[in-house]
Amino acid sequence: MELPQEKRKRLLKSIKSFLLRKSCKIIHFAQLLGLLNAACPGIKYGRLYTKTLERAKYLALRANYGNYKSKMKLSMEVKHDLRWWLEKLPREMNVLRKENFLIEICTDASLSGWGAYCQGKSACGWWSLTESEDHINLLELRAIFLGLKCFAGNLKDCNILIRTDNTTALSYVNKMGSVKFPKLNNLARSLWKWCENKNIWIFASYIQSKENWQADQASRTLPKETEWSLNNNIFNDITQQLGQPDIDLFASVANNKCKRYFSWYIDPESEAIDAFTVSWSNLSFYAFPPFALILRTLQKIINDKATGIMVVPFWKTQPWYPLFVKLTVGHPLFFGPNNDILFSPYSKVRHPMCKDLILVAAKLSGKHSEERESQKAQLEQW
Repeated sequence: MELPQEKRKRLLKSIKSFLLRKSCKIIHFAQLLGLLNAACPGIKYGRLYTKTLERAKYLALRANYGNYKSKMKLSMEVKHDLRWWLEKLPREMNVLRKENFLIEICTDASLSGWGAYCQGKSACGWWSLTESEDHINLLELRAIFLGLKCFAGNLKDCNILIRTDNTTALSYVNKMGSVKFPKLNNLARSLWKWCENKNIWIFASYIQSKENWQADQASRTLPKETEWSLNNNIFNDITQQLGQPDIDLFASVANNKCKRYFSWYIDPESEAIDAFTVSWSNLSFYAFPPFALILRTLQKIINDKATGIMVVPFWKTQPWYPLFVKLTVGHPLFFGPNNDILFSPYSKVRHPMCKDLILVAAKLSGKHSEERESQKAQLEQW
């Protein structure tokens, strides 16, 4: 399906004219918008790039009491989307889509977290304190986006079916956004731009809540009691003195200190699942492992001859402590006791040991180093 050449030429001429203006009459802008909407069936993802224009028209009319003869400014956001049309119109076309979906993803959200289910596998996560205050419709749409990232992150050039029991989220997916609610529209735009970059087309259909039990169950999973977040001020002190790491080895979408990270479970943004299955040799890492995994982490650093920053409790009597000292390069940093040193990323509940806990941060290396040997005597005095 494609636009006739004459229609393309007229649209291109009109768009170029608007891009040269700072303002225009609302009625003229509405006419252009009507032409773009009419062209959408022939331009893949075209509908997505009309929503900003629709909202601009809506706000202009509201500010001018519905008077179409009034003038409106053409914002940078409006011109950005007009430029998309200018680029795509000369050659873009749209294929007739068949209901042939490569995968089906079921998603759900609760006020505490999100869940997704696809081909026998589940993914879930928990909202941050800020996210948990959002309206359930926004959370449901966010759950769809997170589910897509989990199960379609490695896919491209395909169609995907989304199943949701929230009709608002369903509508925002299938209509590529709307006009009145900016948060929902912005999220829908981000979701569809992610799809556009991978040439993925999605369609959302309704599923009854009782049939969506796998995703619903995943969305209500309680946060792990082993997941704690280091105070950001302390992390900043560490990076200022020990350097900026590239990747967080033990993290999640709601609890990470680096943009790049590994997670324990299926996660929408992680580069890999289970850091112990990946080589650390060429990584400049940050590691704050669960306390039960400290020895395993130290052994992995040795095996991979890796170098990075590690944070552990100052527990000199633990069997792993001498090995931590042995691998340390340079001077360690000490933090605590401090009531705010560790907290849950989902509830801000403080770690029960905060009042007595001292943490040690140091740069560690699994490579043999003369410098480390010369520091050994000093480090053993900790």
